[in-house]
Amino acid sequence: MKTTHYTLASPSSRVRFKAAIVADLHDRPFGELLPILEREAPDLILIPGDLAEWLREDRVEADRPGLGLLAACSAIAPTFYSLGNHEIGGCHGRIYKAKLAGQGGLPPFILPSAWREVIQRSGATLLDESFVTWNGLVIGGLGSGLLNPGWIPDLGWLGEYAKTPGYKLLLCHHPEYFDRYLRPYPIDLIVSGHAHGGQWRIFGRGIYAPDQHLFPKYTSGVHEGRLVISRGVANTVPLVPRLFNRREVVVVTCGADI
Repeated sequence: MKTTHYTLASPSSRVRFKAAIVADLHDRPFGELLPILEREAPDLILIPGDLAEWLREDRVEADRPGLGLLAACSAIAPTFYSLGNHEIGGCHGRIYKAKLAGQGGLPPFILPSAWREVIQRSGATLLDESFVTWNGLVIGGLGSGLLNPGWIPDLGWLGEYAKTPGYKLLLCHHPEYFDRYLRPYPIDLIVSGHAHGGQWRIFGRGIYAPDQHLFPKYTSGVHEGRLVISRGVANTVPLVPRLFNRREVVVVTCGADI
């Protein structure tokens, strides 16, 4: 696993922070991550989804590796977490049932209160179609729309978020939402995962990503100075191992002298 550093300009001399991005653990072991995070000593840790697998309504398992990582991260720095498609059952039973039913989606996923309590006890802040203000940053979390009618994420709260004064930082699991929905909003920084770097990378390009298909546009790096994409910290496709695509922790420094 590698550590990738990016330095971004700040709109104000008052906005200075160092953030570690941990994406796409998928309930895999995380011991390798902790020394990296401790060494980097970020001001905050951002987890933009697919930390865990299917947080089912009928079963709460507090010993999940992904949820254990939340507690470990919270012991290092304030940690902010938003949901991806895997937590809500996307790519599991619910999404396949929706496709078979041909209804364009199921009723919106609502995270059960028992899971919310587990996440709260970890010390992390869950951002589930919501935002908080922290040290001059307005930090929001946009979830996956893969189970919604039309497969469109819940955008209704973004108007209030966009109008809130402060540096706006958005956790958004799907990087493809940048072009589809987010570009018009005055969001200073969007952090994403989901694409796993394209799984195979040839000549600096990813080969395939969910919802972007072959030769996807958004798999890694910094785009337009405000979209940062992590390649993820786990290999979740054993039959198609990563090729020229190391797992990574991304560290973003904003407001440094550049």
